[in-house]
Amino acid sequence: MTNRPFILLFLLTVGLYSCDNLTQKEFFDRIVYDEYHSNYEGIVTEKYIDKQNHARPIIIIRHQIFGDNKKDFVFQSSGLFDFIKIGDTITKKTESLKINLKRKNLDTIIKLDFDNIKGKEKYYSENKYITEIE
Repeated sequence: MTNRPFILLFLLTVGLYSCDNLTQKEFFDRIVYDEYHSNYEGIVTEKYIDKQNHARPIIIIRHQIFGDNKKDFVFQSSGLFDFIKIGDTITKKTESLKINLKRKNLDTIIKLDFDNIKGKEKYYSENKYITEIE
């Protein structure tokens, strides 16, 4: 019983070190990197705010062959989520930060903006994936 506080302290210390301790710039760069390398295509079949997961804006994209893809737009401006409509066709290719969106009377390309990331103003111009395509 006398070792119990030391065991708890040890477990707490191990737990804290196992956490992802990224700086804000590293966090920004990781989000941009992940989106730059992602790929999705299909028709928007559903969109909603996931209240049980920190009110994340979610769209479901149905691909003809691969089925449904749940896409989280939490790091983009809310304007993008509002702009996307059910029935839109969305295409995002790997090694790009642009979405091609098509609907009945619209065919447009939207550049992802990462506006919902704290410190975006500081890190935007330093990110190689963003600066290489501008």
